[in-house]
Amino acid sequence: MRVAATTIRGEALVVLNGAAGVLRQIGGTEWVIFLIVVAVLLLFGPSKLPEFARAMGRAWGEFRRGKMEIDRELRQEFARAESGEEVATRDEVLRAAKELSLSREGRDMGEIKLDIARAIDKTEGPRLVAVAKVFGLEVEGVGAQSLREQIVRRLHV
Repeated sequence: MRVAATTIRGEALVVLNGAAGVLRQIGGTEWVIFLIVVAVLLLFGPSKLPEFARAMGRAWGEFRRGKMEIDRELRQEFARAESGEEVATRDEVLRAAKELSLSREGRDMGEIKLDIARAIDKTEGPRLVAVAKVFGLEVEGVGAQSLREQIVRRLHV
């Protein structure tokens, strides 16, 4: 009987020593994550935890999408700089959209550029010349179709 009790105590001691070893192996970062999870669980409760996790997942996805868009824009800018082509500035794009009476509110530059490219195909006369001047293009002695092509090239759409 005593051997069995010693064996049980010995096994329990081994299990406790094993758990203490595992706790010692956990580094600082893991402890921080563990404490954050415990704090979130205490603050929001188990019923709100799935909702909180869903919101965090959406926020992380939005962050990743934003990061990928910035990376893409930087790669495009470097490629344009290497090719030596002139690129329309943000200010030029916004002024051209205003000149064409296009909506600019709540839209990203890519959408605005596409709208300008679409609208420029239907634009004639003084408005076309005004948009070309916004982009700093030479307008004297240049045909309407040539101006349209230069504007679209400057937009890089």
